[in-house]
Amino acid sequence: MIDTYLFRNYYSVDNHAAYTRKIPLRLDWRTVTFKMYSDFAKLLDEDLFVVSSGPEAVPTFIHYDENVKYDGYRLDIRKNEISIAASNTRGVRYAISALNGLVIREGKKFLFPIALIEDYPSFPFRGIIEGYYWEPWSFQERMTLADFMDSLRLNTYMYAPKGDPYHRVKWHQLYPDDIFKQIIALINKLKEKEINFVYCISPGYAENPDEGFRFLGDEDYQRLFVKLDQLISIGVNKFGLLLDDIDYQLSPKDKLVFERPGIAHAHLANRINKYLAEKLVNHRLVLCPTEYSQIGSTQYRNDLKKLLDKDIYIFWTGDHVCAEAITERDIKLTRDAYDHDIFIWDNFPVSDFTRGVREFIAPIKNRASNLGDYAVGYLINPSNNYYISQVAITTMAHYAWNNAKYDPEKSFELALEKVGKDFRRVGRDFLMHNYPSVLSHGNIEKERELVEKEDKDKINAYYRKVALSANELLKLDLPIIKQLKPWLIRTIREADIVKKILADEIKPEELRDFLADIKFPGSELLDFLIAKRGLLSEEEYRELITKRRGGRWYRVFEDKRWPVK
Repeated sequence: MIDTYLFRNYYSVDNHAAYTRKIPLRLDWRTVTFKMYSDFAKLLDEDLFVVSSGPEAVPTFIHYDENVKYDGYRLDIRKNEISIAASNTRGVRYAISALNGLVIREGKKFLFPIALIEDYPSFPFRGIIEGYYWEPWSFQERMTLADFMDSLRLNTYMYAPKGDPYHRVKWHQLYPDDIFKQIIALINKLKEKEINFVYCISPGYAENPDEGFRFLGDEDYQRLFVKLDQLISIGVNKFGLLLDDIDYQLSPKDKLVFERPGIAHAHLANRINKYLAEKLVNHRLVLCPTEYSQIGSTQYRNDLKKLLDKDIYIFWTGDHVCAEAITERDIKLTRDAYDHDIFIWDNFPVSDFTRGVREFIAPIKNRASNLGDYAVGYLINPSNNYYISQVAITTMAHYAWNNAKYDPEKSFELALEKVGKDFRRVGRDFLMHNYPSVLSHGNIEKERELVEKEDKDKINAYYRKVALSANELLKLDLPIIKQLKPWLIRTIREADIVKKILADEIKPEELRDFLADIKFPGSELLDFLIAKRGLLSEEEYRELITKRRGGRWYRVFEDKRWPVK
């Protein structure tokens, strides 16, 4: 049985065409009318299909249809004919990918379902914004992005690592040749898979407030335009202006003319937009405003609403920097406040705010099932650990393609399977131990109850399963395991520490030595046990546990939701 979860509309009466060898398809100038000189045949899986002009070949028609939604496709498979309709080449790409995935191998047989698929995404722009703090991904990791994103039907990568000095601190300086060559190689790799490269720049940031961007005069604008020219020279035509996490108070001189930050920011964005329009035939500009979270209207947002060019997109993260939930009401109020097309910047599974303490391996959830009706872009901000982030990114891709059909738990299982079947099989207990995140409490309340009852047998049994899972994961030769290793090792040690605590055999210095390892899991069972047993003073607990985990500043959903106006 074919899993149709990732298709928006799949129609079939469960019948197949059967072949005893690779399925022959005819693709020539008479069947492929989408465009001249197409090379769509190279997208076919060579293990399943062969292009042929013989009488047995199935005519495969690929047509251009402007009525098909952006990046969408219509794939009609009959016994003696296949037809694909799309309004852009990416849609054809996704249709052929679906075609490849539908063939079932049974021994020497190739089974081809007779089916009709009508499919399209919830958001025109779907992908990754590499916008976290601290150590950025390596270019070697980024060079694998194209294949990974293509497999998930993601079409946009935004380059914005705050650890790249030329993106933020040295925004006005040109990239040195060695780094610039790496950016060129990355862009070319993404182009192979028709993935948009968006270069983001943060001219509003200054380590010294007295050296902030000067909105008056022309000097800083010219420095900015020279930097943009460097990217334009290699074919970049999509840009992001990031004014997030800055002190947006205007200098006395700027304030005399612009009065308020929103007015100055609109002026800066409009000047960039005008410059890009003069230099490029088809450009895009996305603005991340300083007030990028919260819901509804503000004076700053109203200034942008009135003054910002209408073709500039605006980023929004939800009701907080990391949003526990994004509801239809939230985005409707905010879109109305800006009166511009919205890009969602979803800060999950980003973990930079934990400074290396946590990594979140969980599905995206608590997003409105019709968010795509109110936003044109959905971008996820990953963590510094590239391979760990791929689990959440996979679930986000499923959500971005089809809001209404998205099932977090099903997508989580598929994401784990994408990492590896053994990873999914042996990792379950560890992953549940680590599950709590910005988006979910996981089993924390159950853990609290378990400690209150101090059921030693149940607690030890739980940790035996978790430690076994961590040990089994360490045996796997996967890139994600290399990044997860510190958390796996700590989890195994934690099981031993808990066992000693329950047996009254723990020594104070042994516990403090263990807690020096900051690679905390999502589980707080050990925290509750230490507190209940009084194994640390209040100050020690605060320093070694509470501060390490960080404040729960993102916990607003249960008690502090924005009031309905």
